[in-house]
Amino acid sequence: MALASTRSIARLLAPAVLVVAACSPAPQAQPDAVETRPVEDTRTQPTEAAQAQMEADPGPVEAPLTGDAASAMLSQIAGIAGAMHAAAKLCDPSVSDAQLTEAKNGLRREFIGMGGDAHTFDSEFLSAYSKTTTQFTEAAPPQQKQMCDELEAMASQTLPPPAN
Repeated sequence: MALASTRSIARLLAPAVLVVAACSPAPQAQPDAVETRPVEDTRTQPTEAAQAQMEADPGPVEAPLTGDAASAMLSQIAGIAGAMHAAAKLCDPSVSDAQLTEAKNGLRREFIGMGGDAHTFDSEFLSAYSKTTTQFTEAAPPQQKQMCDELEAMASQTLPPPAN
C-alpha cells in the first residue's frame, strides 16, 4: 500500500515539475572569454609623494646593535659560536687548531663590529664551548654520532653570503 501511495504522489508531482521546468527562464549564455593585456602593460605608477619617498630613502643603515635585547642576542651569537667550535673540533678531527683559531678570531671581529665587546664574546664562547664538550664526552657513542650528523647536516645547508 505504501508503494501505491508513493506512485500516486509521483504521478501528481511529475506534471508540476514539468510545468515549472517549462516556465523557468532559459539559462543565460556565458560571455566569451575577454582578452586581457599582459601583466607588463598593467603596471601601476606610484604617486608623486611615494616616488619622492622612494628616491629620498637611503635604505637600511648598518649600525651597531644596542639595548638589552641586542645584548642578549649578541651573547647568544657568541654562545652558538662556541658550541659550533666545540662540535667542529669533536666531530671533525681533520680540522686543525689553526683553522679553528682563525675562525674564532674572525667571529670575534664580527661580534665586535656588531656592537659587542671582546670580553663578552670570550666568556660566552668559552662557556658554550665547555658545555658542549662536556655533553659530547658524556654522551653514548650513538648520541655522539647523531650530534655529529646534525652538525654536518647544518653545515651542508646553503648559507647566506656574508654582509659587507
